[in-house]
Amino acid sequence: MSKYEDRPPRHSETSLTTPQQQAILALLREPSVAAAAASAGVGERTLHRWMRLEHFDEAYRLARREAFVQAIGLTQRSSAAAVATLLRIMHDPKATWSSRVSAATNVLKFARESIELDDLAERLVKLERASAERDRWMGQS
Repeated sequence: MSKYEDRPPRHSETSLTTPQQQAILALLREPSVAAAAASAGVGERTLHRWMRLEHFDEAYRLARREAFVQAIGLTQRSSAAAVATLLRIMHDPKATWSSRVSAATNVLKFARESIELDDLAERLVKLERASAERDRWMGQS
């Protein structure tokens, strides 16, 4: 056992440097690690080494999750406009038949998926209630 194993982590082992923060932003923007390294102004080997550091990896995963949540929010906010576009195409007599059929198919598909999700959510609530009831009953025996 080394004399350093029991020491608390140094600040540099738990917080990101400015170049590391820039590298995370570049990893989110760029199509490859090599491009991200070039964009952040660091060597590719350095970036790969940083990606093996626990605190860097954790910060990168958090940044990816936040970016994904923002993207989901954007799609949710745009869904009404998307459906309106599909309905316009579906009802547009000047649109090609293939466009109208494609729009109608997508409207039906999304409606079906919405119903399926609602059904699954309802089943999950019922299962959770039954499980809680069983747990209460088992605890009283």
